[in-house]
Amino acid sequence: MQIRALRLLVELAEARSIRQVARRHGLSATAIVRQIDQIEHFFGTPLFERDERGIRVTEAGRLVAERARAVLFQIDDIHALLDDMRGLRRGQITIQVSGGVVAGLVSPMMHDLQTHHPGLRFSVAVSSAAEVIAAIRAGRAELGVTMFVPDDARPLIRMSRPITHAAIVGPNHPLAGRDAVGMRDLAAQRLALPDPSFGLRQWLERAASRIGVRLDPVFVTASLDMQRELAIRDAAVLVLPPSCCRREIDAGLLRAVPLAADCAIDTTLDIACQPGRRLPFAARALMRAIERVMADDRRPPV
Repeated sequence: MQIRALRLLVELAEARSIRQVARRHGLSATAIVRQIDQIEHFFGTPLFERDERGIRVTEAGRLVAERARAVLFQIDDIHALLDDMRGLRRGQITIQVSGGVVAGLVSPMMHDLQTHHPGLRFSVAVSSAAEVIAAIRAGRAELGVTMFVPDDARPLIRMSRPITHAAIVGPNHPLAGRDAVGMRDLAAQRLALPDPSFGLRQWLERAASRIGVRLDPVFVTASLDMQRELAIRDAAVLVLPPSCCRREIDAGLLRAVPLAADCAIDTTLDIACQPGRRLPFAARALMRAIERVMADDRRPPV
């Protein structure tokens, strides 16, 4: 049984489409089926069921795909660590991040790393915080970057750094000249917030409830680009880490106003990985970059 066949098995279990996997690899559907037949013969049990509607993963197939995914990550780790031993600054890192806000924090770090180390490659998926943790546990990602991590996921956290949130507004917005913005101030504004499944939204709604205030955002979106555009146009007030908008703040397009005590957000930017896993150069370099950005995030908002 070849490593390539295991990769095809994992992809097929996720895509559940022989044509899609075949197209991705430039193979015929017959070639994919032949590889899967060999794996099923090796394990002595059906891993997929086929009918006129397509394919379905069996219980045995889910088990084999899950374990194969972990084995493939270990093999990729070995390649990366051997590159480290040879002093090569290359390799691929698979990252899962929670939402557009975290993606916006990580994007400039990856750009900076790739500029200094052109041999690095990044594969990034954006999902919920719960899915980030699930991807780390299942071995689908080397690193997870998220905020508002549940307590039961704390054993997976490799690095954790405090991250400041602020009210993000346009320079001409009435709140732009304030020393601090409280919960009642936020509730009176046109807000752009993510939906209630996000940790930030849950935190703010709990804080509002404690003082008898209800938040009614005009714009509900997890898109960081859309949130920033709304704030630049004075259409909405955002609650974000200033690092997410550092370019716009430095250009004078946005301002970050500190949050008052009644709505201050006490959270961290967390990097998760499987316990005991030795990280290759690419992953370690990303962690160092996050540390630098977190130090920068402690600058006073402007």
